[in-house]
Amino acid sequence: MTSTRFPELQVLSLNELDLVHGWSRARSNPDDPFEGWTAPWRTESLQHYLKLGWSMFKRDPDTGELLGYVLAQPILFLRTQTQSVWIEYVDALTPAIKTELVDTIIRVSREKHMQRVLFEGRLLAMDQGLGEIIRGRGGRVIEEDMIEIATTKG
Repeated sequence: MTSTRFPELQVLSLNELDLVHGWSRARSNPDDPFEGWTAPWRTESLQHYLKLGWSMFKRDPDTGELLGYVLAQPILFLRTQTQSVWIEYVDALTPAIKTELVDTIIRVSREKHMQRVLFEGRLLAMDQGLGEIIRGRGGRVIEEDMIEIATTKG
């Protein structure tokens, strides 16, 4: 008997909206019923990010269980850069999965000739593990609330 294997890393699409929303909702603060109104994983946000083709998720290859995801989008003509990638949100069950997701976005950005990967500074304050990832990849603060990782020499 052969078991079904699931792709570990995939680009998120609108087909996964309910999966991502439900997973994030289950991980949210149960004492705050309004958290979902402004969360990066609210339905309207997911509808935007999931149709752009830059967001991705990791799943368990045997069970298909969602292990983490990143919401990202391309941005054209920002801060003298022709093409950048904005990472809105990253969530994963472990720091290693989070690192893998961020590293994959950086690698794909480099392969697609994007010039920068950008993060909002609040992500660092919310998640020290993500801060270590960003610093370990040469990330630097470019504004009070914005961090960049160069993906090209320019």
